[in-house]
Amino acid sequence: MLRLGIISELGEGEHLGFARVSFDDSEIVSGWLSLPSSNSRTVKQWIPVEVNSQVACLMDDFCEQGCIVAVLWSATDTPPDWATPDTLGVRFGDGTEIYYDAGSHALTVNAPDAELNFRCKKLTVEGDVAITGDTEIKGDTEIKGDTQIKGDTSIAGNTSVDGDVSASGEVTAGPLKLALTTHKHTTPAGPSGPPIP
Repeated sequence: MLRLGIISELGEGEHLGFARVSFDDSEIVSGWLSLPSSNSRTVKQWIPVEVNSQVACLMDDFCEQGCIVAVLWSATDTPPDWATPDTLGVRFGDGTEIYYDAGSHALTVNAPDAELNFRCKKLTVEGDVAITGDTEIKGDTEIKGDTQIKGDTSIAGNTSVDGDVSASGEVTAGPLKLALTTHKHTTPAGPSGPPIP
């Protein structure tokens, strides 16, 4: 039979993936009941469930054996504010949110207090990329296409440029900060004479 209850305890160790449920109408606490999951073999889905969540259970007549079939919304535990018929996602206990809105074709990762780590063989991004904040790149970097840098630029290490370089402002080099347009060049005509063609 179908029984509604409240999760009173979550399993750990050998009982991970199970929970005890309190049925207030009969003052009974169940044994360890399996939590719901869409996959549990080689493909696994894990979504944490919290104590005091309202659940629906299929139980025998004596509430000794059964399983949790669903975690239910309630007047207290309501959907996240971005939930619509077009969205799919998850909000974690620390406030981090990951959801996709098919109506606006937007995938949102809202994790202001979390670190995001990607580890893969190759990452390919197609489309415009906008980065706000400090950016660090370790390893060889190849840029194909026109590159525009607005603001101060500092390069530590050897730099090789294959092609023309155009600068609208002053260029300085070396520990003495020699200026490209104002320092004197040694030529046959003197330190400030015309350069050799």
